[in-house]
Amino acid sequence: MISKNLISVILFLFLGLCFADEDAPREHYLHVSTNPSGADLYTGTAHPDFSKNPDYSIPAVIPVPLDKDQVLITLFRPDFKDTSINVTLSPKDTSFLIVALTPAFDETFLEEQQADLRHRSRRSFGHRLMAASLVPLAVSAIAAGVTAYEIGKANDCKKDIENTVITTGESFKQSKKDFKEYRDNAKTAKKTTFVSLGAGAIILSVGLFLSF
Repeated sequence: MISKNLISVILFLFLGLCFADEDAPREHYLHVSTNPSGADLYTGTAHPDFSKNPDYSIPAVIPVPLDKDQVLITLFRPDFKDTSINVTLSPKDTSFLIVALTPAFDETFLEEQQADLRHRSRRSFGHRLMAASLVPLAVSAIAAGVTAYEIGKANDCKKDIENTVITTGESFKQSKKDFKEYRDNAKTAKKTTFVSLGAGAIILSVGLFLSF
């Protein structure tokens, strides 16, 4: 007959095997630095679009799946030549790479770099405009809801006025006053809806244009 202690040991070993795989590292890392520092790093291609934001900024630690032993990186820094390296990772958890960048003196190449940076700046500004457009668009949506509410209340007051037999009482006067107030509020909210919608659409359109 199997003792309780033996059953406990078997159960402990089983649980240990189950969780051992979860605790095992699933990635190894590449630590990249440059001289001089401040370069942008792109992964996976030797000819990235430098007008787009980089994947990393130097110094950078790049996670790499365990089933890959190589990673292609490209370094970009104004006034220096672009550098692409297919890095072979060591079997250790972390590999280290220090790259000495080479100064560039070709005027055409340097101007292309500046053009990429200007394009990147426009794209970044465009993305910020797109995010900012959410504010007036949200205001427009809220104002549209307020408009519908005020119109509904104005219609209720209008029905009360139409159904009132005695037109000289305080209730009738209050209904007329409320109707005018709700109607005016609805007009203001409607105007806010269209103004905010137009502003949001313009900002969003400009943002989309600049983001390409």
